Amino acid sequence: MKKLLLLTLVLTLNVMALTPEAEKGKLAISACLACHNAELTPAKAPPFYGVQNKYKQAFSEKQMFILAISDWAKNPTIENSLMKRPIKKLGLMPAMPLPDDMLAQIGAYLYEEDFEPPCTHWANDLKKASGSQSQGKGMGRGKGQGGKGHGKGMGQGGNHDAMIRMKYNQLCK
Repeated sequence: MKKLLLLTLVLTLNVMALTPEAEKGKLAISACLACHNAELTPAKAPPFYGVQNKYKQAFSEKQMFILAISDWAKNPTIENSLMKRPIKKLGLMPAMPLPDDMLAQIGAYLYEEDFEPPCTHWANDLKKASGSQSQGKGMGRGKGQGGKGHGKGMGQGGNHDAMIRMKYNQLCK
């Protein structure tokens, strides 16, 4: 019984405790939430869940992730973007003239935090996608339709809408 209690205590203490740097970033990120809030309708920017996922795919090492986030916030450009689809839909974010140490803290928080799936954001995307399904511009290969498909639930967003639908069904229902 003592071993079980000790193991539970150890696991509880190890569950995603933020570093001091990330804790400071958590406090500093409130200005970012004006746009990167998953509950906003319509969305102004991609939720942090998506930002974190995309940047971790490209920069799995923490210091490189933080540097990439900091560089992006200081000088966002279409050419340097990892998230071209949100820029196409929502526009390019303005440069954030914040001190380097604050950007590093925000980057550490974005790297370390375990963000909740953006269910409201995804639900809104799915509503928009379902409105475009009837236009028959899905990614399927429709027989006798010149390969344009019949929408197949993918709307104009193609693979993106299918991925959102899958994640929404897995993580939000």
